[in-house]
Amino acid sequence: MVTAIHRKTIQNSITLRGIGVHSGKMVTLRLHPAEANTGLIFYLYKGTQKIRIPISLDHVVDTSNATTIGDGSSNRVQTIEHLLAAVHTLGITDCIFEIDSVEVPIMDGSSLPFWEGIRSAGIRVLDETIEPITISNPIWVVDGDKYLVMLPSDELKVTYSIDFNHPLLRGQSYTTTLDESILGTDILPARTFGFLKDVEALQARGLAMGGSLDNAVVLTDDGYLNETLRYDNECVRHKILDLIGDLAVMGRPFRGHLIASKAGHALDISLAKCIMSQVTGNELTQFKSRRIPLFAKKQATR
Repeated sequence: MVTAIHRKTIQNSITLRGIGVHSGKMVTLRLHPAEANTGLIFYLYKGTQKIRIPISLDHVVDTSNATTIGDGSSNRVQTIEHLLAAVHTLGITDCIFEIDSVEVPIMDGSSLPFWEGIRSAGIRVLDETIEPITISNPIWVVDGDKYLVMLPSDELKVTYSIDFNHPLLRGQSYTTTLDESILGTDILPARTFGFLKDVEALQARGLAMGGSLDNAVVLTDDGYLNETLRYDNECVRHKILDLIGDLAVMGRPFRGHLIASKAGHALDISLAKCIMSQVTGNELTQFKSRRIPLFAKKQATR
């Protein structure tokens, strides 16, 4: 039996500022409290326009380098996963995000500044409840040698493996439970990472202009450009961060044992769609099973 939990919003509005990893320009992000059942919604400010973009699977429009949502036209907000990882960790179900750029600020490359910002704003527990997503059967997605599986579990757990063509990132794996405490201390501070040769190629195309050692772990051909890491296996921990942030687009808390190998944003969102498809079907079946006896009883009394 799934136990419903209370919905949450933030207690006070907060403002976070940082550069956009691609534009290199300053971005202002404001978070505001919301009423129960509002969900998570972006308002993108473009000049005098205020464009509403709900955070949902239906609004995901790109997963090539980050997770991007849009309104069906040209209006988009990208790199939402680090923010959402912090939102999920703190159980925030209802919040308004106002932003003046098409990308969420990269901050220090992790979810830590968002987590700290939300905690400083305070969290308000709402009267209404929401049921966490749980599954009764394994769900998986596969793309060549990449795969992502969710197994039934009463708690949130992850087993994640990466295998890049780099002497420090071959066969790196990490397994852990993911309660709020562990996420906050062991996962959310892990920074995004990239390869120096790829960063140089992106910058030649006018992208990753805000990327630096202040907000990313950068790998050379045989080591790290950074002097220190936050964890010995910071890269695989960041992949877990991305996975949690991507699955948070489902808009509900979730439980299960996630098993990933060389996954990424595209596979994360594909799994989220499969999960929601199964959950929606199960919940509709449960609803019908509750309604049919009542309907049959009414028919019998006619």
